[in-house]
This record gives sequence, C-alpha cells and structure tokens, in this order.
Amino acid sequence: MIKFENVSKVYDDDFHALKEVNLEIEKGELFVLIGPSGCGKTTTMKMINRLIETTSGNIFIDGKSIKDQDPVILRRDIGYVIQQIGLLPHMTISENVALVPKLKKEDPKEYMETVWDLMNMVGLDPETYADRYPTELSGGQQQRVGVIRALASDPSIILMDEPFSALDPISREQLQEDLVNLQEEIQKTIVFVTHDMDEALKIADRICIMKEGEVVQTDTPERILRHPKNDFVTDFIGEERLRRANGKIFPEISQMMTKAIVSRPNRGLAQSVKHLQKNKVDSLIVVDKGNKYLGIASAWDIYKNFDNEDLTIRDLMKTEHTTININEETENAIVLLNNAEMGFIPVIDDNNVVLGVINNATTVEVITEDL
Repeated sequence: MIKFENVSKVYDDDFHALKEVNLEIEKGELFVLIGPSGCGKTTTMKMINRLIETTSGNIFIDGKSIKDQDPVILRRDIGYVIQQIGLLPHMTISENVALVPKLKKEDPKEYMETVWDLMNMVGLDPETYADRYPTELSGGQQQRVGVIRALASDPSIILMDEPFSALDPISREQLQEDLVNLQEEIQKTIVFVTHDMDEALKIADRICIMKEGEVVQTDTPERILRHPKNDFVTDFIGEERLRRANGKIFPEISQMMTKAIVSRPNRGLAQSVKHLQKNKVDSLIVVDKGNKYLGIASAWDIYKNFDNEDLTIRDLMKTEHTTININEETENAIVLLNNAEMGFIPVIDDNNVVLGVINNATTVEVITEDL
C-alpha cells in the first residue's frame, strides 16, 4: 500500500531528519510511528501527503510514486487529522465534516448522507450536533469531528499526527478505544504518530520505533514487547511494560506490603482494645523487643476475654498463623493470602523480624494499578 524506498530528508542547515528509511505499510493496517522528539516520525508521516518533500529516495502508494502526482489532489485523497483539530469556527459541525467532499465537488446529497452516518458512528447524534458550532463541543467531541472529517471523502489512507495528545486522560483513553472500534469497521490504512508508548501498544497493528531519523524496529506490539531489538528499544518501552509482557505481572511483596500494627506480649487487654480502635484493625501482631514475630491476637479473642484483668496479649495470641518471607515469590504470597484465615499475612525477614503485612485490599489495589 505505502512503500518507502531509501527515503532521506536533509534540511538547508545540513540536519539529516531522515536517513535512508525503508518501510512498507500494509493496506488496512493501523501503523504507528513512535520515538523521542526529533526522531523523524512526523517528518516520515508528512512525506506521505507531500507536506514535506523528500531529499532523496521515493515513496509509492499502490505502486505509484507520489512524485508523479499533483500534491493538492494527493492530499484531498488522503485524510489528515492533527492535534490542533483545525475545525473552522464559522462552520457548523456538518459543514466542517463535509468540507473535503465539497471541495472535490462530490454529490451533496450523497456526501451529506455520509456525514450523518459518520456522526452516528462516533456517537454524535446528527439531530443534536449537526448544526452546532465547534465552540459548543467539548475537546473530545471536537476531536471526533476531526477524525470523521478525515473520513468523509472515503480516503484509502488517513494520517493522524498525535491527534489525542492535547486531551485529558479520560477523553484520550475513550478516543483510543473509539479509534480501534472504528478501524474494525472501516478498515482504512492509518498512519498514526504518537510519543506515548501505551497509546501505541493499545491501538497499533504494527509499531515502528524510530531514533535520530532511522527505523530501529518495526513489528507487532506483541513481538516488540517480547523481543525488543536493542537497549534503546528496551529503554523506550520501559522496564515495567516489558516485565508485565513477559509474564511477571505481579509486583514484589515489598510493594504490596502495608504497615503492621504490632503489640508487645505483656500488654493488657484494655490497652489492646484502645490500640485496636486507634488503628482500626481487627488483630494485633505480637512481637518481642527486637520486633521478632511471636504470634497474632485477634480482636474477637481480646473482647471475649476482656473482663479478665489478669490476662495479657501473650495469653491470647496464637502462633499457628502463616507468615511469609519478604523474598518469597509474589505468586506464592497470593496463594497463601487467599487461604489466610485472618485475611492478612505478616511479612518477615530472614531473622523473623516483622516488616509489615500483606492483605487482600492492598494487594488487589497494587496489582490492578500495576496492570
């Protein structure tokens, strides 16, 4: 569909923006260009519709060199979505979407039907939004209009230049999902530029990682995660993403651990009740003066025996509860926690010193946040 052959771009100040780039973008795929600032990703994309001309090499669309095509006609046959959206404020939403078909002198009846279909496709009811103006829409709604405007003349190729980066996180995530769903239906060839690796991994069929004007690695998100080509790709993807991709989905026990509420064994029951209430817990971990684990005293046992003034925590604590070493595998800790009678497990070091506890609430919170 789109083929780059030895494409280079050198500016007048001798800056080499692209260096002998070779790429093939397949028909109907969502192809993401990503890399650090100045890597050449936007330059690469803008060469497809000749907003930037090549210095050397050639680009082909369906086997035809773009150098042989009129740039204006070429651009009208390629959809283009930018970060700033670029809606014309004096035009209604339907007029903005219909702009390119109108410039191409298509049949108004046909293209207005397309406009309404596209608005419905992205959840903008035409009855409600068609006659509104851009300033009457939220940022996310305006960007949806920007996307469907690029689709209105039914181009085979759509270029998207960091279209969601200016949006708030919630709108951005929703639009990413909308784009994936929309692509399943329309099956266009989309070239998408982003600097956000999470965005690339979420939406791309294939990802092209660039550095200093060169292609470093091009592959599916799955293969890039599992087989980064070199240290640059590894660093760019990030250790956390790679760790999760390779099956290490759980954080270390130390990351799931929360503070242990401890008590010395000679503490009386009235003192213990006050300690329980102050810390809003239902058990106390009993430790010696070196903070070494001795056992657990439950609130139930303390309250049940409260009237006996001669008893201490030592008399009520139970020693059969499971503990776990800080260096244990997290997967084992989760299995043990799932079967823990008290709903938590004390975490100890090699010297039996209590470091904290893991419980169901904090473990679920940390794991789901990590994912």
